[in-house]
Order: sequence, then structure tokens, then C-alpha cells
Amino acid sequence: MFDIGETFKSMAGAVQNTVTTSWPQVQGVWMQFAQTNKDTLQDIAAGLISGQITQADASSYMDDMKSLLQSQLLATEIMAEAIAQQAANAAIDIFWGAVNKVIGLKP
Repeated sequence: MFDIGETFKSMAGAVQNTVTTSWPQVQGVWMQFAQTNKDTLQDIAAGLISGQITQADASSYMDDMKSLLQSQLLATEIMAEAIAQQAANAAIDIFWGAVNKVIGLKP
């Protein structure tokens, strides 16, 4: 069963591990991203798990989410683009891992 709450906790941990010492400044950005996009990510996961959306559509939506998170992290002006990209990638990879576990795909 897919648990968006647990998935978001793991995603936050991935971002925190990536940005390390910048986490106190980034945490607010992450919380805003999570609050704003939690339902959307839940819907993407549910649609993919139920077969209502294709893997290609889900990938496209998640690319948009990754770009959005990266842009929001860069807006803090405390990290390099590469770190923001790594943090966004780490968070989205956690999401994919959780969804793939439910639908039986190997990472």
C-alpha cells in the first residue's frame, strides 16, 4: 500500500541529506512544496498504481514536480544549481521507489 505521508518523510530526508548544512534554510521551502503538492503526488501515485495513467504520463508529471522543487530550492539563493538538482532528484527518486514497490517494479 502506498503511504504518501511516509513517502514525504523519506523524501524530506533525502533532501536534508543532500543539502546538509543548508537544511535549516531549505526546510521551509520543502514544507511549502510538500503542503502544496502532496495531493498532486498522491493522485499521480494512485493513477499509476490503478492503471488510470501510464508510466509515460506519470514520468512527465514527475519531471514537472522535480523542476518545480529545483526552482524553489534555487530561489533560496543559498545553494548551487547542482546541489538543488541533486536534492530534487533525491526526493523524486524516493517517490518513484515507493510507487514502484507497490506496483511490483524493481528500481
